[in-house]
Amino acid sequence: MTATADHPAIKPRHMSMPFEQLDTPYFFDNNALLSAFFAALSSTFPAGEGEFIASVRQYRDKIKSPKLKEEIRGFIGQEGHHSRQHERVNEALRELGFDAVALDKDLGNYIQKHVVNRSDKFRLAMTVCMEHLTAILAEHLLTYPETLENLAPSVQDLLYWHAVEEIEHKSVAFDTFMSIEGDQKYLRWCQVYATLFFFHRIGWYTIKLLWWQRKMPSWKEFKGFWRFMTGKKGMFTGVTKNYLDWFKKGFHPWDHDNMDLIERWKTEFYREDQDMKLQKEKDKLKAAS
Repeated sequence: MTATADHPAIKPRHMSMPFEQLDTPYFFDNNALLSAFFAALSSTFPAGEGEFIASVRQYRDKIKSPKLKEEIRGFIGQEGHHSRQHERVNEALRELGFDAVALDKDLGNYIQKHVVNRSDKFRLAMTVCMEHLTAILAEHLLTYPETLENLAPSVQDLLYWHAVEEIEHKSVAFDTFMSIEGDQKYLRWCQVYATLFFFHRIGWYTIKLLWWQRKMPSWKEFKGFWRFMTGKKGMFTGVTKNYLDWFKKGFHPWDHDNMDLIERWKTEFYREDQDMKLQKEKDKLKAAS
């Protein structure tokens, strides 16, 4: 599939999850290590997606394709809503003792000091590479949703919704970069850098969350974490092939044609009561009746 092929519509969904129902920082199977990992992951989204939006915006006026311009608009809207919901869950986790808000600020400071002063090409390339990482993780979660069955329901709903929109807009930054810069070799180099950065940052943040709580995971928790990451349906082992596809000559994100997962989310995971736009429309109808 190429940049000119049909892509799914990229329309932001105004979802809101009941994070007030969270009552423990160990919201994933009562496993401190797994919970800290996902809290660390969530902590990076507000600042990280803010940078994704900024890096794409810098190229928006250079784009000639009306279709790609419309996709960029949808990408910005979706990423903006993701940031707001992750801010909410980060605040809930902070109240429970996992200060994901502090980590978000830490990443924001890092981006301001070490990223925004880099070239536009580098910033967009990093966004493209991070979007590939999130897209293949999203595909894994929606392909094997049972891997999250022991996760708090509100966080499950957040991740499934976030995942489907990551799939919908997974080629926007890529197509933007290729339409202006056209340097896929540069993207392959940046992916190595982006991957190392991702593992370092998430790993360090996971350790910090546990350190702040003075929590040493038990051997059982270590085994549960290792099984989740490297088991038959493990998060890391399950994305290895899709990750390596990035380095094939001429690769495009929609070479992974997983539009069926978008329909799966709509039929299995969409929750009307979490759709803020739909609820507003219902409230208007009630007021008018």
